[in-house]
Amino acid sequence: MVVVGIGTDLTYIPKIEKLLKDESAAKRVFHPSELKDTRPEHLAGVFAAKEAFFKALKKVPDWLAVEVVTKENGEPELRLMENGDYGNPNLKPMLSISHDGDYALAVLILTVKK
Repeated sequence: MVVVGIGTDLTYIPKIEKLLKDESAAKRVFHPSELKDTRPEHLAGVFAAKEAFFKALKKVPDWLAVEVVTKENGEPELRLMENGDYGNPNLKPMLSISHDGDYALAVLILTVKK
């Protein structure tokens, strides 16, 4: 694996609380699966993870082209939608999300299979 990008994002949880008040805006940013848990701190982590991914790629966000899921062991995983521009099967994002107070932080390392 070769590292092709690193992205970080710090998201202010009250910003996500405000976003959630506009249902149509929330649906433009979050997949229905991500909205199953509507806690603002959870969604701030999801938002930060997606933002970190787009920063790693140096691309403008296409929010629904990626989805953040939780593995059985509780680890977050970023999935690239197959029909999106980022559906390259060689891309492998490695993701970490953390929360503290009013903030959620995501760090993403983007690798590619050689």
